[in-house]
Amino acid sequence: MRMRQLRYFIAVAEELHFGKAAERLHIQQPPLSRQIQNLEEELEVLLFKRNNRKVELTEEGKYFLQEAKEMLSIMDRSRTTLQAMGNGQAGKLKVSFIYLALSSTFPQVVGDFIENFPEVDVSLYDENTYDQINAVREGTRHVGFVTMNLVDTKGLKCMMVHKTSTCAAIPASHPLAKKNVLTLEDLSELPYICSTDSYCRMRVKEMQKIFNERDLELKIGMQYERKHTGNVFVAAGLGWTVINSDSAGTIPDGIALKPLEIELHPFEIGLIWNPERITPLVRNFIEFYKQRIEE
Repeated sequence: MRMRQLRYFIAVAEELHFGKAAERLHIQQPPLSRQIQNLEEELEVLLFKRNNRKVELTEEGKYFLQEAKEMLSIMDRSRTTLQAMGNGQAGKLKVSFIYLALSSTFPQVVGDFIENFPEVDVSLYDENTYDQINAVREGTRHVGFVTMNLVDTKGLKCMMVHKTSTCAAIPASHPLAKKNVLTLEDLSELPYICSTDSYCRMRVKEMQKIFNERDLELKIGMQYERKHTGNVFVAAGLGWTVINSDSAGTIPDGIALKPLEIELHPFEIGLIWNPERITPLVRNFIEFYKQRIEE
């Protein structure tokens, strides 16, 4: 059974006249009659009652008319979707991201992409940089938003999408919250709260080196494994930590963000993808993101 046969059948069923149906389809009547006959033979039912005066649908024909319209609708929709997938207008897109990305333009840009590409099913995954690297390499994630200069991205393509300076997050109730700028001497009074993940370990080494150069001690305080809990400890008055300067909208109450007297390595986010697994949809997402951050 072919789409052409279904279209021919629907035309005859609606016109109830082979001549008018042939004219509507822009074909000759004999080929149309043969296609209907072939369809009836394939289905092993009589779809039309024919005589010299008129053409009528049989009960089977009436039933099949609705089925044929539904099948054509499904096939037309599928063809449209497949063509859209071919040019990157539809399909599934799996995007992973680090928590830091939430304080950048990432949420807005992804939201705009979803609005501009309504046929794309976007799935978001909050994952650390290492997991994202492996997932993008293996193809279980199409793109990732990772911490730059942290891991080996060999074999992957990367584009810088966000860069922000650092500041200190301290308890809002602490006397240091009244100061405009914090010194290393100020911070040496408080325990440094850090995650056990690789990025925070790198930041700890950086901080220890800076403190040692001033003959100061970096007191390591609470260490946590679960994501995003460091700020909770800071808000509870248990110490301080380093945070990106534009994260004010993602931190809990009870935290004051203060500039540091020193300049630390900035927070950088990169968009990564596997060039060997790129598709029109992935390419569309990358180009869309690039255009938005360049505006």
